Amino acid sequence: MPVEITWWGHATCTLEDSGTRVLTDPLFARRLAHLRRRRGAPPPPEAAVADVALVSHLHADHLHLPSLQRLAPGTLVLVPKGAPRVVPALRRLDHLRFVEVVPGDLTEVGDLVVRTVSARHDGRR
Repeated sequence: MPVEITWWGHATCTLEDSGTRVLTDPLFARRLAHLRRRRGAPPPPEAAVADVALVSHLHADHLHLPSLQRLAPGTLVLVPKGAPRVVPALRRLDHLRFVEVVPGDLTEVGDLVVRTVSARHDGRR
């Protein structure tokens, strides 16, 4: 079965493999601070359907609380270790299942295994 990848803009993609949907860095807004969507409309509602959402790091364009709010109850969300302490507002998203991960962690989701790797991003363009 082929892997299907849909790019929704910025770092947001849906990957479908073996009946499992993986969503990366959900950002469903038209605009966020100085960032604006240059092509097309924001992703449709079905973009928020996933078995697991991956948050690469804690910048607001990768950990976007209003976009996470759109995820279905019970969605697993993998976040960097310490995220709930650094971003206390995550606790208000109690309909989601947050799991803190560090590089090297393996997380089973359906028939897939997600391996956590480090994300190095200093904020410069």
